[in-house]
Amino acid sequence: MKFIDFINKYQKHIIIGFLVFVFLLLARFVSSIDFNTLKDYLYETPGMIIGVIFFSLLSYVSTTFAWMLCMGKEVKKTHFYEVFMLKNVGDMLAAFNPTSILAGDGVKIVYLKKKGISGEHGLSSLLLLRALTIISAIILMVFALLYLTVGQLNNQNVLYIVLLALILIVIIYLIARFFLHPKMFFGNFMDKLRIKTNWSILTDKVIESCYDINNILREYFIDNKGKFLFAFLLSAFQWIFGAMEFYIILNMLNVHMTPLDAIAVEMGVILFKTIGSVVPGQLGIEEYGNKVMLDAIGIKSNEVWLVVSLMRRARQLFWVLVAGIFWLVTSRTSNNKELNDGNSVHHI
Repeated sequence: MKFIDFINKYQKHIIIGFLVFVFLLLARFVSSIDFNTLKDYLYETPGMIIGVIFFSLLSYVSTTFAWMLCMGKEVKKTHFYEVFMLKNVGDMLAAFNPTSILAGDGVKIVYLKKKGISGEHGLSSLLLLRALTIISAIILMVFALLYLTVGQLNNQNVLYIVLLALILIVIIYLIARFFLHPKMFFGNFMDKLRIKTNWSILTDKVIESCYDINNILREYFIDNKGKFLFAFLLSAFQWIFGAMEFYIILNMLNVHMTPLDAIAVEMGVILFKTIGSVVPGQLGIEEYGNKVMLDAIGIKSNEVWLVVSLMRRARQLFWVLVAGIFWLVTSRTSNNKELNDGNSVHHI
């Protein structure tokens, strides 16, 4: 397809142009900030950052347990703290490395091999976790869209609550059928999409991966329904814990925000970050997403937006530093293990 080929050819130029546009918009927002108000808000940041880091920790813990469930019996070869460190290192690498997910998951697979978990099994667990993460995100994004369009929920509006619940149940059923049905609807859909559109991005390898994901999800669900549902819930909770960062920050600034508002904002920002995933760290993209989504729920203060963006970036910087420490720890552990194995072989 000519359009896709054009994007592939001029990808760097498009990214640069997009970033310039986004930063011009951000500069416009910053220029209208009341710095006296901002100064008052910044006094609250020590408490905010503690709350933000706490909820981001809960998000990492939930996805770590979800990944361990996806490993099946092989999980006995490793420990929670090792998986937690490895996930943190891989995710931070994926956020800032141009090769994104491939770089982060590659590190995870290599380390799992050193723990005695085969590359095939490690890849399967990552694909399963990735699929559960995406499915839970899609469901919560649909919720956010319905919440922002059908109407913001409150205790007096039972009709909205019932309507939203019914729509969500139907959507969850359709998504489950799409990914878990024996007829492999997801893989077949992607295969037909390639034939009809002729998109260069849908290579044989990509289509094969789609069928693999479809098959892994279906088989895991059939064999481990309880673990599947638990891993799915843990994957969903990572987004909810991320949303609580907004809730903590806004309420500490005395700006009213409900937990449902926070979830809607978080999922909207995730959508922006996904679209801008080619940009390392989604620099500028996340900030613009914060602005758009806060505006969507009626919070138009540029001072509030800037504090939110600063706190979220401070949290990311904290985990980057932690990931660096974890990388040193895991590297030293791996090197010591290889040295000990070498000494044992030499002794024999």
